[in-house]
Amino acid sequence: MSYSINGFHDFYTVLSNERKIGGVIEAETIKLRSGEEFNSPVFTNVDYSGSVFYSIGFITDKGVRMIVHVNDISTIISPVHKKVSMIKNEHYKSIKIHEKLMYLKRLYKADQGAFTKPFLEEAKLIIEDIGIKPLENDKELSNELLFKDNVIKIA
Repeated sequence: MSYSINGFHDFYTVLSNERKIGGVIEAETIKLRSGEEFNSPVFTNVDYSGSVFYSIGFITDKGVRMIVHVNDISTIISPVHKKVSMIKNEHYKSIKIHEKLMYLKRLYKADQGAFTKPFLEEAKLIIEDIGIKPLENDKELSNELLFKDNVIKIA
């Protein structure tokens, strides 16, 4: 999964449907009019009113959270929708993996071992998004999942 993002409408669609489709939007670089340039920004929010987009939020590779008016953006180079496990921004990757692991644990507790179809679909999406390695390292989840040759079996 690596889909090019073609405009702010794509940014908004991906960010507002994150739970259904997974992944994040990461660009190679973003350059502001002031000359500041940030590598591997991950976009977290796009604000709009009516049909006019006015600000965009992102986290830099150094962990700085920024909200910038769209008029202050000079260029966004190669924005791509990709899985969390594939992003270069290590700071955001660790935050997002932790969030998704916590959410997966809550799903397990809420489902109580019934393994309903909606649970399985959502668990599969999360696992595909973050990869197997974080699951293997989590003691609580590793008891619930069976690992064999990079294949996971739930229950």
